[in-house]
Amino acid sequence: MSQQVQPEEYYKKLIEHANKLALKKPDLNLLRNHPMGEYSIMAQALETLLQERNAKRLLVLPDLTAFSNDALGVFSDYSGEDHSARYLTYSVLVCGYRYTGAFSDRMKRVRETYKLGDKEIAYKDFRMGQIQASLGDYLDAANWLPGFLCTMAIDKRIPTLFGPLNDPSVPDMLVKILVNMGLGGRKPREVEKLLRIVHMVAYLIALLGVDGQKIFWMSDHDATCANPKQHESMMAVLQRVLAIYSRPGVTYPLLGGALPFKPRSVVMNDLLSLPDVVAGSIAQYLTKSVTERKEDLVLKLGAGKVVTFLAGDGVGLKKAVFLIRFNSEGKIEFATMDFSLVNPPERTFIPIYD
Repeated sequence: MSQQVQPEEYYKKLIEHANKLALKKPDLNLLRNHPMGEYSIMAQALETLLQERNAKRLLVLPDLTAFSNDALGVFSDYSGEDHSARYLTYSVLVCGYRYTGAFSDRMKRVRETYKLGDKEIAYKDFRMGQIQASLGDYLDAANWLPGFLCTMAIDKRIPTLFGPLNDPSVPDMLVKILVNMGLGGRKPREVEKLLRIVHMVAYLIALLGVDGQKIFWMSDHDATCANPKQHESMMAVLQRVLAIYSRPGVTYPLLGGALPFKPRSVVMNDLLSLPDVVAGSIAQYLTKSVTERKEDLVLKLGAGKVVTFLAGDGVGLKKAVFLIRFNSEGKIEFATMDFSLVNPPERTFIPIYD
């Protein structure tokens, strides 16, 4: 006969588990081989904001080597391309690929409870009754997944992150660089987006990955990888950019990628849904925060739950939302979005020790 676990014992084990999954004293100095100005604005923003958050003791990153994990799963999605949006949002989940089993088990129960079948949980479907009803439990399940969910919102008025802002030749120059590498076939706007995505993904892999880990990246379908040939070239760009940020001596024996599988993989889509719902919700939040007073701001059904989810870390999942924008003087600035809730849900505090 099994013994009932006492609340004190469960809490003690929870703290122990959370601390094993937390990266202690992370090295946040990836940009050290060249002067800071030689790196993309995307990388400069990520490094600066992570360091600032760490200095304030607000940053917890996952240790994706815990429990002998030997592979990283990367899932990315993007939003804000409709004309009304003020920001483009790029959301990337980096998780321990060997840790996804527990998340999958939780999601099986969520799908059974709400009779979702293999229906994708997507921001565009927030008005559907089943999606709306299941969203809270989906986000709760995600909080147990060991990983880092990083979202970058970029002011649409910023034309490029890869050259002088006032140089109209930059878009064509970026296209030419890819063509010379044998990786052409995209319009200037698509190349800018591709480079933003790849640099963000590469930086986060280099930040959280270690020598010998295998990498798998799944990206949503969009104009940057609309067909197998473009997806192949996107992976080739990633391989080259990853070398810029990787620590000395670090190599990844396998760098693989895919678009959403056909027939659909429910487990993979549930992981890809996380950056999808976050990217969409943040794009909406930022647009409304510009056009509406804070006290009058009402988010699309479901987006409010996502913002609440982003207001705190989970036992496994750590989160950050960053901004690159023009300030009042027309200069680029970096910022962190911290969400505070008027009526926060009841939560259990779990200390992470140094």
